[in-house]
Amino acid sequence: MSGPAGEPELPRTWRPRRTRTVCYGISVVVVVVFTGVGVALPSSGGFVFTLGDRLALIACAAPICWFLHRHASVRVVATDAGLEVVNLFRRRSLLWGEVLAVRLHRGDPWAYIDLSDGETMACMGIQASDGPAAPAAARELAALVASRPGLAS
Repeated sequence: MSGPAGEPELPRTWRPRRTRTVCYGISVVVVVVFTGVGVALPSSGGFVFTLGDRLALIACAAPICWFLHRHASVRVVATDAGLEVVNLFRRRSLLWGEVLAVRLHRGDPWAYIDLSDGETMACMGIQASDGPAAPAAARELAALVASRPGLAS
């Protein structure tokens, strides 16, 4: 759905599709492999693995899956008030007036936004790995930014 002048209806969220699929797929494989190895460890013979050893091995999958989930949950959310950019380890809320431009050049892994304080910030929610959807999303966000100058004042 679109709002006035072809703008996306707010709130609007951009998330990387391929990254989410890959991260959650790898998480499933990690859990299955670690659980399978934990179950298959020998319980008799020269090397004996206790239940605690097995559970500890399986538990090693948790931080790997947590990291993959963090990577899969990156996003950019546009609201009437501004943008919320959720990257791998940082979440930042920006007013529209703080955002000057949106860029996604060939070879960039994700979009970048230029801020009024001179900083450039990654927007991992729009990733080049999504193919043609990535530049379209970056253009959509850039049009939204351009249509909302000075709302932060």
